[in-house]
Order: sequence, then C-alpha cells, then structure tokens
Amino acid sequence: MNAATGLDRVEVLIVNYNAGPWLGRCVETLIADGGNELLIHVVDNASSDNSLALLPQSKQIHIERNDRNLGFAGAIERYRPALSRDYLLVLNPDSMIDQDDLVRLVEELDRHPRAGLVSGKVLSETGLEQRASRRQLPTPKRILAELRSSDQSDQARIDLTHTPAPSESIEIEAVSGACMLVRRTALEAVGGFDADYPLHFEDLDLFARLQNAGWTIRWCADVQIVHVGGASSNSRPLAVHWAKHRGLWRYLNKHCKPIWPQWQRPIWALLVVLHAAIMAPLVWLRRRPPST
Repeated sequence: MNAATGLDRVEVLIVNYNAGPWLGRCVETLIADGGNELLIHVVDNASSDNSLALLPQSKQIHIERNDRNLGFAGAIERYRPALSRDYLLVLNPDSMIDQDDLVRLVEELDRHPRAGLVSGKVLSETGLEQRASRRQLPTPKRILAELRSSDQSDQARIDLTHTPAPSESIEIEAVSGACMLVRRTALEAVGGFDADYPLHFEDLDLFARLQNAGWTIRWCADVQIVHVGGASSNSRPLAVHWAKHRGLWRYLNKHCKPIWPQWQRPIWALLVVLHAAIMAPLVWLRRRPPST
C-alpha cells in the first residue's frame, strides 16, 4: 500500500493492559500487508504479563509505558496531545482490523466532513455481530427497555444488533468502542476523552459530546472488525465490574439530567449499587481462573 490509501494520515493508539498474545495479533493484523505509512502507538498501563514482548519488531511501533494503570481514557489523554495526524484509530488490544477495512474507514470520514468518528461491524471470533456494534445512546428510559425487553422489533432499546444490519453505511448514535477512527480536529474540539471515567462509558460519553457539538457518528456496513472481548479485564473482573457501574452513574449524571426527573435519581443510585452488588458474585464465579 502507498500514501494514496490515506494510511499516512492515520495514527493508531492501542491501550494495553495484560492483553497477552492478543496485543501482538492486533498489531500483526494491521501491518500484515506492509502498511509502512501507519504510526502505531502502544500505551501500556503497567502490565504484568509478557504482552509487550510478543509484539512484532517494527520501526513503526512506538511503545509508551505508564508506571501505573491510568485507565483507558486516562492513558489516551496522556499521549493524545502529542499526536498530529488527521485521524486517530483507537483500537482495543484484542481487536483486529486489516488495512483494507481501515482504508475504508478513512474514505468514510473523507466523504462526510461533519463526521467526527466512524466504526464498522464488530464481530466475535465466531462471526456473530457483537452487542454494542450498533447502539443508541443510553437514557434512563432506554436502560429500562434494555432490561425488560427481548422484543426483536423494540427500537427503544440501547443495543440495536437484534435488528437486521443495514446493507450500507449509516449515521448512528453510537458504535463499538473497540475500534474507532476519530477525526483529530473533532476530538480536539470537544476536549478529547473524559479521563475521569474509570473504565467503560468513556466511549459513549465521547459520542454524546461529539453529537452535541454538531458532529455525526458513522457506521460502515462493509467494514468488519473482530473483537475477542475481555482480554484485558479477565485478570480483574470485579474491579472492571464496579468500574462499569461507576461509569454508568457518571454518564447518567453528565448527559441525562434534562430528561431525568430529580426525584428519580436517588432511586437510580440505589438500584445501580444494588445491581453491582448482586451481580458481583456471579461475575467472580464466571471469570475466576479454574482451581488447580
């Protein structure tokens, strides 16, 4: 590939924490066909495994090491100001996108000047579209619909992957945070990621702020991204579980106050804490490594 593909305008930022061999596979997929124009930044959040040692040797890969875990958004924001290319690919270490699909994402942003961010169809290893590949932004009403409804035609839900996938690119409220190509000027215009999110919901927060500022979000039907999921969180399932609930509470208070009656908020606070507490033992049992 050459600069005409647009890859010379892309920097890749991967936040790694104990992703094991998936980090290497993620990077190898990006550079499998050459891709010398890409700049790949791996920001490591004080991993204790050998994931960095398994990276392929390449001059286009730059490793930044944090002395502690800054979280996903915190790690991005520590290094984002130093990036200078037009587009930033924010990629999970257990996600894989090849160069042809990345070029397609670049073309989508080029065709839509007011698009601040684009992603594609995110699949599991078995080829099924993952939850969160296509979404609506959370609201209290949509969260309740998500919890109570399994209706395949229910458009009130957050997750839209229960509906037929569009056959062409569309504008959408939210995509998967596992793979996001972001226009740098749009990201700078909204102040980047909110580093106060512990983990989870920082992507949805960014989508909401971009759209509030007049940017759009795009989803490409012909781009496929494989996302394993959980590679970095399996070693600390309970911490991630609680962080997810804290992220939800921060998002609701930040974005939903105009449509969220004040009298409901203490009830919601109690429900969020109860849900986290009730589900914690199940999360631990499901994720803990087998006894030897």
